[in-house]
Amino acid sequence: MPCITIQSLELNDDQKVYLAENFNRMFSEVTGVPDDRIYIFFDGYPLDCAAKSGKLFSKNPPQFAKGAFSLPEAK
Repeated sequence: MPCITIQSLELNDDQKVYLAENFNRMFSEVTGVPDDRIYIFFDGYPLDCAAKSGKLFSKNPPQFAKGAFSLPEAK
């Protein structure tokens, strides 16, 4: 039972679904493990639970954390 843990600033449900589908598919393709045996866990961190250079992201968010993360555009 392979487990993939994704640690990130908080993600919304659409982002989690997108990541889960794609990580699951890629892992299964690369390893040959059936997709129903792959588990994915999300550890989300609110901005007030992460810091860089001694400053909480909630007080001084890095540019990448401002606003919601966006999904890549469909091709």
